[in-house]
Amino acid sequence: MTKKQIMLLRHAKAEAGTLGGDFSRKLTASGCEHASNLGKKLLELKLLPQLILCSTAKRAEQTCDLVCEQLSIDTDQVQFNDALYMADVGTFLSQLGRINNRIKRVMIVAHNPSLEDLVDYLATAVFDSDQPSGKRMLPATLVMLEFNGDWNDLHAHSCSLALRLHGKLLDG
Repeated sequence: MTKKQIMLLRHAKAEAGTLGGDFSRKLTASGCEHASNLGKKLLELKLLPQLILCSTAKRAEQTCDLVCEQLSIDTDQVQFNDALYMADVGTFLSQLGRINNRIKRVMIVAHNPSLEDLVDYLATAVFDSDQPSGKRMLPATLVMLEFNGDWNDLHAHSCSLALRLHGKLLDG
């Protein structure tokens, strides 16, 4: 059994509203900075994903691009997926279950509350907030889960919480 890691990244801070609707919302200047800072921290920690699955919403794509830029990952390697916008736990598990078992570390760039729901489902520990606001995943937050087994073995409470990074709290 090989240890696998799931990096769940909530998109960075996006503008409040746009003519194109929720799907078209773009990152704010601070959101861009926070996403870049997170990418730099992942590089420093040598946490490079072998596979990235990303929601097709504009703010998720932009977050992914900025993180990939810091990690020197070509965005041609990213799998953009409509199903990750407004996904539920079952959708995430279905996507994860299709991953080749040679892949040890995957990143999913998506949205809340879906990502928090997935952490609640997969984590063995209670996923509490570490913020004064009480929020568990701020924009540009990455949570990494670890488990032993195959991708299609994922089930309730099968992962340990290994890391939580908030892009907003990282220095550039």
